[in-house]
Amino acid sequence: MLATAAKQWWVLVLQGVLGIAFGILAILNPAITLVTLALVFGVWALISGAAQLAEGWRVAEHRGRSWPFALSGIVSIVAGVLAIIFPPAAISGLLLFLGVWLVVSGLSEAYAAYHIRREIDNEWILALGGIARAILGVVILVAPVVGVILTVTAISWFAILGGLMAIGLGWRLRRLHGTMGGMRGSAAA
Repeated sequence: MLATAAKQWWVLVLQGVLGIAFGILAILNPAITLVTLALVFGVWALISGAAQLAEGWRVAEHRGRSWPFALSGIVSIVAGVLAIIFPPAAISGLLLFLGVWLVVSGLSEAYAAYHIRREIDNEWILALGGIARAILGVVILVAPVVGVILTVTAISWFAILGGLMAIGLGWRLRRLHGTMGGMRGSAAA
């Protein structure tokens, strides 16, 4: 499976470059409309989904199961299509989802920190992070304008960081592919 992924290293690099481009565009051009941002996100989600489906297909050839890749790819493609067809609804839906997710995950994290306080040190850091996340979620739900600004900023930075990680992994797979090719050549000799 690793050899198959190494052959397709360029897919991760392409995904990373697109993610970084999307993130930088959103940061450098704050006057960009959210509709345009939704459209760019839609295209990015479509390409990412197609890459995930392609990777799932390759994994299925070797392992027989690839439903995580398929599910992730299908969800990405559906999100991309919806964002392109209904940008305002996509933005509203993303904000609502983001706010609810932050509240639920933040409160869950704080709850978990409370229950593991006897087992680990400095659990208050986990609890504080969870409470901060829950408060951010409430702010997004109560003040959508703040939510829009925070969402654009968060999406931008997540896209850039995710893009950097994808490029790093892609280059590592490229080197691995070169090493594997050299090992196959020496084994044949």
